[in-house]
Amino acid sequence: MYFKSKSLCEIKLYEALKAQNVICYLPLIKKTTEYQHRIYTRMVPMFGGGYVFASIVRHGFDLTRINRNLLKVFYLNDYDSASLLKDLRTVRKYEILAQTHKVEVMTNLQINDPVVITKGYLKGEVAQIKRFKNHETVVVQLAAIPVVMTVELPVDFVNRKDFCL
Repeated sequence: MYFKSKSLCEIKLYEALKAQNVICYLPLIKKTTEYQHRIYTRMVPMFGGGYVFASIVRHGFDLTRINRNLLKVFYLNDYDSASLLKDLRTVRKYEILAQTHKVEVMTNLQINDPVVITKGYLKGEVAQIKRFKNHETVVVQLAAIPVVMTVELPVDFVNRKDFCL
């Protein structure tokens, strides 16, 4: 079975189910953002749409405790349930990997690629990738400054120049 929560209420629904001892799972992924020139890292739900996955509830759950955050409950047959469980095991592997590495579908950044900085204080600047410090940080050389100047940025802050508008 799985639950669909109201918009931006996935974590509240997950916590309400856990408080009732319902075995449930909410895949999370690390997101890096910048506010007022400070970089923050937080865990957000991996899938949009507010889905929380739960096992078969043997002794039920109290709807009044989760009704504020709940939109719909979906019950699955045995075949769909087994298929969902298999997919969730794969998702869990990527979630564990995402805790220590930058997980992206088809990362296309390579050394010496031109990139555009899309977030942060240097937004809009063109740069060239010099090296990857780790899976979350990239060192770029700014093209606008005639002197050699490198800057460390989170990988989320740059896009390949070919794909930017």
